[in-house]
Amino acid sequence: MKNARFLIALLALLVLVPTVFALCFKRIPPDVIGIKQARWGGGGIIPEDNLAGFKLGISGYHLWHYLPRETHFLHFTKSRPAGRTLTLIDSWKPSQEIRTRDNNVVSVDISIPYHIIPGQGFKVVQDGLKHEYRDRVQSTVERVIRSELSTLSSEDFQDTDSRLKRTQQILPILNVQLAEFYCKAEGILIRRFGFSNQYEDKLQEKQLLRQKANLDQALAMQANEQKVVNLIERQIVAAEKALNADWDFKLQDKQSEYQVLLADIAAKAQVYSATKRAEGEAQRDINIAEGRLALDQSEAIRNELRTSALNSEGGRILLALEAADNLSIPTVTLNSDDPSVPMLLDLGTMTRLLVGKDN
Repeated sequence: MKNARFLIALLALLVLVPTVFALCFKRIPPDVIGIKQARWGGGGIIPEDNLAGFKLGISGYHLWHYLPRETHFLHFTKSRPAGRTLTLIDSWKPSQEIRTRDNNVVSVDISIPYHIIPGQGFKVVQDGLKHEYRDRVQSTVERVIRSELSTLSSEDFQDTDSRLKRTQQILPILNVQLAEFYCKAEGILIRRFGFSNQYEDKLQEKQLLRQKANLDQALAMQANEQKVVNLIERQIVAAEKALNADWDFKLQDKQSEYQVLLADIAAKAQVYSATKRAEGEAQRDINIAEGRLALDQSEAIRNELRTSALNSEGGRILLALEAADNLSIPTVTLNSDDPSVPMLLDLGTMTRLLVGKDN
C-alpha cells in the first residue's frame, strides 16, 4: 500500500514539475530578443530585453513579443542574387537614382547593415513599431541617402577616396535619424554605381584621354629619370676610371718600392753568400793544410818508430822471418867444391847471411 502511494506521488511529481515549469518559464532562442508584456493589472510592456535562456513568464498573464537580434540588411540593387532566400532580416529594394551636383543621374547599388540597439528592443514594441520599424528604417535611409549623396559630383562618384569619405560622413547623420526607431546602421557600402549610356561613353572617352595624358606624363618622367640615370652612369664610370688610375699608381709605386727592396735584399744576400763562401773555403784550405801536416808528422813518426824497431834484435829477426817467408828458390845449384857456397842445411851460416853477424 505504501509503495503504491509512493509511485503515485512520484508520477504526479514527474507530471506536475514539467507542467509548472512550462507554464511559468519561457525559453528565449539565441537569435531573438524577448519582450515581456503583462496583460492585466496595468503592467504593460516590461522595460527589459530578454536574451537567450529561460525567463520567468506565466502563461496567460504574460504575453511575449519577439524581435530579431541578428544584423539586418537593407539592399538597394537592380536584382536580387539568384538563390538568396528572403528572410526577416533581409530587405531588397531597387537601386537608388541620385541626381549629382552637376545634374547627372547616377544609379547606385547600396547595402546597409543595421541592428536594433541593445537594451532598446522593448521600446520598439512599446511604441508599436514591432512590424513597422523595418519600413521606417527603409524610408529614412532612402531619404538620407538621396539627400546626402546628391552633394557629390560625377567626378566625386568616380573617385574612390571622395566616395568613401562621403559615406563615412553620412553614417552618423543617418544614425541620428534611425535612433528614432531604436536602430543603428553599422556602415554604408556603395557596391556599384553607373551613369546613363551616353554619359558612360563620354566617361570612357574622358578616361581614355586621361590615361593617355597619364601615359605621356609617365613617359616624360621616364625620359627625365633616364637622363638622371645616364648622368649617374657616366659619373660612376668616371669615378671608376679615376679610382682605377689611382689604384694603378699606388700598385705601381708599391711594386717599384718592393722591387728596390728585393734588389737590396738580393745584393746583400749575394755579398753575404760570397763572404761566407770565401771564409769557408779559407777555413777549408787551412784545415786541409793542417790535416796534411798532421799526416806527414804522423808518417815521419811512424817511419822513425819503425826504423827504430827494425834496428833492434827483434826487428832484425822479424825482417829475417819476412825474408824467409818471401824467399823463393825454385832451383839451387850447389857446388860442393866451392867452400864459399853455404850449405842450406847449415842454419847458422844461413842465419848470419840473412840477419847479419852478432857482434
